[in-house]
Amino acid sequence: MLPSLLSQGVAFNQTRLFLILFCGTFSWQILLAFPAQYRYFKSKPARIFGAPPRLLGRFRLPSLQRSQFLALGSILIFSLLVAMCGFLPRLFMLVALASYFLYFNPIFSLASVRRKTNLIPMVMVVLLLAPGITAPLDQATSHLPLQLIQALVALMYFSAGMQKLRHSGIKWANGTALQAYLADHYLWDDNRSALYVAQRTRLCALLSGLVVFFELTFWIVLLLPQLVIPYFLAGIAFHLGAARTMRINYLKYLSPVYMVFVPQIAQQVQHALRA
Repeated sequence: MLPSLLSQGVAFNQTRLFLILFCGTFSWQILLAFPAQYRYFKSKPARIFGAPPRLLGRFRLPSLQRSQFLALGSILIFSLLVAMCGFLPRLFMLVALASYFLYFNPIFSLASVRRKTNLIPMVMVVLLLAPGITAPLDQATSHLPLQLIQALVALMYFSAGMQKLRHSGIKWANGTALQAYLADHYLWDDNRSALYVAQRTRLCALLSGLVVFFELTFWIVLLLPQLVIPYFLAGIAFHLGAARTMRINYLKYLSPVYMVFVPQIAQQVQHALRA
């Protein structure tokens, strides 16, 4: 339906489109990681890393048996898929939100999960309250929910950039810090890509400066939507590069959130087709 709406220049429900993309991408990522996460759960990581953090700093979530962990993973995927299909999306998004906390809590210490899923529940809460998720795809609704999610992404990047400046100041952009991280990852897991970049001082300086600039200025897409495509592509390249050289894959669980920019890009394509 969306291609026909774009070609006809008809306004479309950007919130509903994002809901479809978010739920589909997130459920797919969970399904791909499900076997590895179940093996990690069976290893009882709490014995090594301690109990997972409390929800909101106060509430201790219940521990799970293996059958319960498997059931919650299945419920989470099922709820996301049902919400994606538009059947009682608010109810099933609420179920998915509850399942998210219970499922990811015991595997929070897993490197591919820790800190990397932080935006997911925030996005789910915004979608849960967004009026547009129950409207038809060909009905225009408020863009406020998507703008709020985009602000969360921008805040995440801005916080990361400020942390770099607080740690090393503007000297972080000279490349030496990045070289140290890359050398550490090479020694840790024999990552040849990390060694290749670490040996090139000027390249490290260039990449460091670009990363800081990208993180500190990402918020500009909120004010200048016409820049969303270059920043979207830069973000994808940034995370792919980090995954290649440092084995740090934020894009795995950030990709569902990144879908928030796709409706805006689709709208820009629509305008270009009409021009």
